[in-house]
Amino acid sequence: MKIYREKIKIADFNKEYLPQVQEILKENFEYPWSEEQILSSNAFSIKKVFLYENNPVAFFAGELIFSEGSISMIAVKKELQGKGIGKYVISWFIDLCKQKGINNIWLEVSQNNKKAIRFYESFGFTTQDIRKNYYKDGSDALIMKLSL
Repeated sequence: MKIYREKIKIADFNKEYLPQVQEILKENFEYPWSEEQILSSNAFSIKKVFLYENNPVAFFAGELIFSEGSISMIAVKKELQGKGIGKYVISWFIDLCKQKGINNIWLEVSQNNKKAIRFYESFGFTTQDIRKNYYKDGSDALIMKLSL
């Protein structure tokens, strides 16, 4: 299936998208976020659903806190990975951060998720620190940063 970027729509996440977002997370993560984690928010939260032909194909969660941005989650429907949707999502967030005068974007990723690490590095993220035994499986988290 060819994906046309101009046909991707961005919607604010709301509870109507919960079942589809849960499915996207389940197919991507051994320990997906719970319903409570997906629904939780604060004054700094940004949660978006990326739609293609009105169907959720990606989920984004992050925060903008003063001069810092953070990415908590980027997940793309498994069958549509490698078609540029993830690049579209992260590019959208980087552009948003630049518009808001954000200086740095932070994220954490499992040291075992080599595909994600290469993806983030391709956008200029660099490893700043390591959180030992951070994940349930005992793997370390790489703390990565992109300076804007």
